[in-house]
Amino acid sequence: MLKPAAEPLLLGFLRHGEVAGPPHVYRGRSDAPLTALGWKQMHAALVAMPRWGAVVSSPARRCLDFAREVAAERHIGCRVDADWHELDFGAWEDLRPDQAAARDADAHSAFVRDPRRSAPPGGETLAALDARVNAALSRLGETARTPTLVVTHAGAMRAVLASVLGLTDPYRARVALTPGSSFVVSWLAGAPPLLMALRCAD
Repeated sequence: MLKPAAEPLLLGFLRHGEVAGPPHVYRGRSDAPLTALGWKQMHAALVAMPRWGAVVSSPARRCLDFAREVAAERHIGCRVDADWHELDFGAWEDLRPDQAAARDADAHSAFVRDPRRSAPPGGETLAALDARVNAALSRLGETARTPTLVVTHAGAMRAVLASVLGLTDPYRARVALTPGSSFVVSWLAGAPPLLMALRCAD
């Protein structure tokens, strides 16, 4: 859980836009860039969000390219934090679910049934994702002194929502976070964090 700031603090979370390459695949650590549409989706989301004083980004190009551009345009800091990376899909990177199932039938069945405990071959579990995202949230709570935008991925954003709203795994999976989606969280010392806005991109 977040460590509350001494004053009300806004944190924004922005999912990267459309990425080059085949759609509907397991894309975690593979590093394809944004498409032209992906850039437009992220700029459109940013217009609807508050003004940010700092940016934190996943190291993936689909996040970091945009984060660095925004930081340069606004003359604010941009910090890379690997804990904001997407779930590591290991051997299934860039495979469709049906392709992963054909390749590793038992492992894929276990992952679909219980991703919290079962990882893709060479990848990580949902529990591991939650642990590192919660660690990243704690660092922000301890250090952020200005409204901060986190440019990240759907899996990491669902981990934040699960922490803030107390969502169990089946319910967090029901939150639609299409490319370019965003939400804003606010919290104050002595109070639980509040979800201020959630925007699902078209």
